[in-house]
Amino acid sequence: MLILAVLVFLPLKVKEKLRILRRSFLSVFFFSVFVSLPYVLIGFLIGEDRFNYFLMVNLRAFDLTVMTLTFLELVNLFKALDFSKNLSLLLVLVSSHSISYIKVLKDFTQAFKSRSPKNGVRGEDLKNYLTRVVSYFFEKSMETSEEIYIAMKSRGLYHD
Repeated sequence: MLILAVLVFLPLKVKEKLRILRRSFLSVFFFSVFVSLPYVLIGFLIGEDRFNYFLMVNLRAFDLTVMTLTFLELVNLFKALDFSKNLSLLLVLVSSHSISYIKVLKDFTQAFKSRSPKNGVRGEDLKNYLTRVVSYFFEKSMETSEEIYIAMKSRGLYHD
């Protein structure tokens, strides 16, 4: 928990520190629910005590997440990677695709909300929505990765 003490003394506003902690907690919470907790539950069913493992892994994940988000808050990656043309190009590609994916996800969410009744969403509708979103992003990422590979190869960035 040394990272929390370090976070207190960093030159960030309280609002930014709380946002970092909130995002870190949510990330580790989902990691715990989908990765660590099933491992502990299976251990419980076969008679093994894996609670120490659960605490250790989740605290480490929390520390790493807090450090990563703090680093990203303090350092401008575009300036930090300015020394390398290839890394700068890669960062621009990743950030532009991330921004476009976020926009598409917001569009999907707004479309789902506008087509859903106000009094509640059926479980089957939510399942269909999530299935379609995941399949769309999987297909889109496959397409995009092929295009990026071909574009970078044509610029001489890959040496096969």
